[in-house]
Amino acid sequence: MIRDIMIFIERVGPFFIPFAIYFGYLALTRVWPPGPWRNHPWMLLTAYGLLLVVGSFFWWRFTSVEPTTGVYVAPHVVNGKVVPGYVQPAAEKKK
Repeated sequence: MIRDIMIFIERVGPFFIPFAIYFGYLALTRVWPPGPWRNHPWMLLTAYGLLLVVGSFFWWRFTSVEPTTGVYVAPHVVNGKVVPGYVQPAAEKKK
């Protein structure tokens, strides 16, 4: 349960970072409601949030990869329990 929540926060959390920074800025400057030049920052905040989400997916892809050289073993049942799929590393060639 906790692991699922952490995965959700890792994947969706970056979207909310620009909003948190903006509201933190408003709280620190005590400007509420924002002035007329800051009435509609939502499109810009959303764009920054989406850029952070895309960036986090790239970061996740390049930092948490499993080996891709080898033989893929599909999920199967052993003694009544499901064994998830995995990549069995190829044996290294000896010189």
